[in-house]
Amino acid sequence: MKIHSNIYPVSFLYGPEEYLIEEEIQKLIDQTLSQKERGLNFHLFHGEEHSIQEIIQTAQTLPMFSRYRFVLVRKADHMDEEKAEMLMGYIQRPSPSTCLVLEGQTIGPWKKHRKEIEQVGKMIEYPRLKGRSLASWIKTRMKEKGKTLSEEAADYLVGVVGDHLYDIDNSLEKVYLSVGGKRTIELSDVEEMTTDMKVGTVFDLTDAIGHQNLERALGILEKAIESKAIVFRKEEEGSKFGDPIPLLLSMMAKQYWSMLVIKAMSLHHRDAGELAKELRTSPWNVKKLIEQGKNFSEVSLREGILKCHQTDLAIKRSRGPKDLLLEKLVIDLCRPQ
Repeated sequence: MKIHSNIYPVSFLYGPEEYLIEEEIQKLIDQTLSQKERGLNFHLFHGEEHSIQEIIQTAQTLPMFSRYRFVLVRKADHMDEEKAEMLMGYIQRPSPSTCLVLEGQTIGPWKKHRKEIEQVGKMIEYPRLKGRSLASWIKTRMKEKGKTLSEEAADYLVGVVGDHLYDIDNSLEKVYLSVGGKRTIELSDVEEMTTDMKVGTVFDLTDAIGHQNLERALGILEKAIESKAIVFRKEEEGSKFGDPIPLLLSMMAKQYWSMLVIKAMSLHHRDAGELAKELRTSPWNVKKLIEQGKNFSEVSLREGILKCHQTDLAIKRSRGPKDLLLEKLVIDLCRPQ
């Protein structure tokens, strides 16, 4: 039972692979609502927090100035049996003008309702990609960008970056930009792009600062500086190993700024997917920034941005060794605000 093309009136998307779930949700939103239509016809609920009556009433309401209404229920797996039973009353007779999407990490109380849901819609599990399936996904992703990634390069990328799809996708974009017009990407191309300073370094550093754990913060900083940073483009002049301090400082300032912006925007209870699109980052990254931002007040975030800027100026004006200036910044940021 489809309401249009590949759109069902009810979709249940669950599993630990958040990247693929968020990708599918965004695809469904784009297929049902234009940017102008979303203000009046996109609704976000949480299984634990909102009443089933409110969700059902919204789903049954005709769309305004649009063909469809989109209702997204996060953490549907956290609903209890009673809530699930009540919502099943709607799911058995869904509105033909509403796209209801339920999202969760597990199937939760919905397991016994699978057949009923699949009679009117779809129920898809997204398990964590591993081994050959992960390598295949990486190669397909690069193929969508118009390039071929060798098997060895895909395996190496997983070994260095890890198996989180958001991290891998960010790394693939850097590799794509680094090779220019080259059509086939080999292991040597990927090796030139990777570095011991992993994607999570700045997250870990700001997390330690947020918990005022000076010892851990300085340990992360020391390791990041020692690891060196590799230039993004092969044609850049200079040695293979660049200076990591300007990049690290820039990423720290960006992290503080992103937490500040998201803290302000999330006060309006906007969906992580919507925030991610506006900020041109991943929903996974938004969720991590929201969680990390809880350890900072708005004042401390603004202070962090200012101190990063002051340190940048001090480095550019040669007011001391760069590593010591960055170390002083971390010590200052770890002081109780």
